[in-house]
Amino acid sequence: MKQRAMMCYCGLVTVIVFAAGCSAPTINFADIQRPDRPSELDHFNVFVGSWVWEAELLNAEGEARNWNGTAEWRWVLDDRCLHGQLSAKSTEVQYDAAGIWTFHPRKKRYVWTMYNNWGYPQHGKAKYDADTKTWKMTYRSTGLDGGRSYGLHELQIVSDDELKWHNEEWADALHMFKKFDMQGVFKRKR
Repeated sequence: MKQRAMMCYCGLVTVIVFAAGCSAPTINFADIQRPDRPSELDHFNVFVGSWVWEAELLNAEGEARNWNGTAEWRWVLDDRCLHGQLSAKSTEVQYDAAGIWTFHPRKKRYVWTMYNNWGYPQHGKAKYDADTKTWKMTYRSTGLDGGRSYGLHELQIVSDDELKWHNEEWADALHMFKKFDMQGVFKRKR
């Protein structure tokens, strides 16, 4: 009985110590500083505006190979996030998507996320090569087929008015089972 009482006492003391350590400290928001806007975000400036695009789905047949749509990108949240909206259609399917691209100030990398009107998410990281003016955006997603997907968007800035792009998506992280392979061109609306 004495041993049980001692265990209860030790347990109670432990709970009190942890509870006291878990209480939130008082925060003074005047001491919290907003970070400067990362200069890396300026690499997104070329996307701002309205675009039309055409693409070819390389692993489809007939009219299903041809895709087209529109896209629009604009700055939001004090020019810290690039908000994009995209429409896509072929002869067989159509969808709309919206997303955010930004630069994570603590992790020092580009991150992005997108959702479509089928409810499927896509999120990933991006790298920009200033020498080739090329973006490589890796991602994980739920594909239009409803299954897990792993992909790569590559966007090359040809000029302020033209972007070449290539998108490949696989069913597995090792990129052994390809779902699709698509390439196309964005042209700025005038």
